[in-house]
Amino acid sequence: MNLRSFYLSVFILTTTQLQGQPMKRLVLEIIHEPNEKAFTILKPRGWLTEGGIVRWDPTTSGGAANAIEAKIDFTLKSDKAGTVQIHWLPDIYFVDLAGSYVAGMFPEGSSYNGMPVLHKMNAATFIKDYLLPYCHQDLDNYNISTSRELPEVEKLCYDMDMMKQMGSQYSAAVVDYTYTENGIRFKERAFSILQDMGPYTAGMWKNRSTIIIRTPEGSFDAWESIFHEIGQSVTLSPTWIAGELKGQMQRGSTMIKTMNDIARIGEEIQKGHAETNAKIHHQAYLNLTGQEDYMNPYTKKVETGSNQWDHRWVNDLGNVIYTNNQEYNPNYDPELQMEGFRKSKAKQ
Repeated sequence: MNLRSFYLSVFILTTTQLQGQPMKRLVLEIIHEPNEKAFTILKPRGWLTEGGIVRWDPTTSGGAANAIEAKIDFTLKSDKAGTVQIHWLPDIYFVDLAGSYVAGMFPEGSSYNGMPVLHKMNAATFIKDYLLPYCHQDLDNYNISTSRELPEVEKLCYDMDMMKQMGSQYSAAVVDYTYTENGIRFKERAFSILQDMGPYTAGMWKNRSTIIIRTPEGSFDAWESIFHEIGQSVTLSPTWIAGELKGQMQRGSTMIKTMNDIARIGEEIQKGHAETNAKIHHQAYLNLTGQEDYMNPYTKKVETGSNQWDHRWVNDLGNVIYTNNQEYNPNYDPELQMEGFRKSKAKQ
């Protein structure tokens, strides 16, 4: 997933226990993206991170198409096995060469100017036929439970596309499925938006905002709103954004001569591409999770949070704690070693 489209939105604690252990609170603490400090995000205390900002090397990936933009390949997980996890996957440019005079020289599965050669498809098919085999080499007792297209997300993407005159088309879908891994039955949900770049880009298309979440099958519903809150907590570094945009323009200079699509890199970002994607992703997640609006007592701003807990606390650093214990006050919790918490009440 591209960082310019990383405005989203793991794991929601059941009200009484986590993996068999009694729980009295959920602590969400602010961390920095580990590779380039590109963003901050809320992470459940004790969870592990994997990956972060990644960059494709044009000299080893076969070309420059996927080397212009920074990509995000980042996972938050409850343990080394990823028993509960959320995974943001990179936005990748693909190319469909059907009908092209070079099609015979670049069969599917090969690379053309750094783009995997793959026929165009809708988002649901992409998830089932490409994403699942990519993420799971061997699924045991695999079963798709639901597959849903999201026309409202597709329309929002199109309406907010500043380059729609190039003929872009969109497809969005969410797919739920179950499988067995190491004796545990998991439920997993995958969401993705596909963008066909239009007839003037020589067959280019890409996935956007691709996210996978998973939990043990019986606890999936209880974790959805925290997945959403963590995704919504992402704050990009202005310094990192400035450097990334400058670098994109430099790296894209050679591509501009041959790929019309690259022209949107500077124009679309500078005219509010980040805000566009924030709205798209928020709309997408509203299709997936039930949320509550809370008032932050420090910033006086409305925040989206979990509705699975009776009480929500925040401090001036942005850390969040949930609890069902009416008597619990995190400011007097000696195990926490954090302070400055105030009640964050549901917005009426």
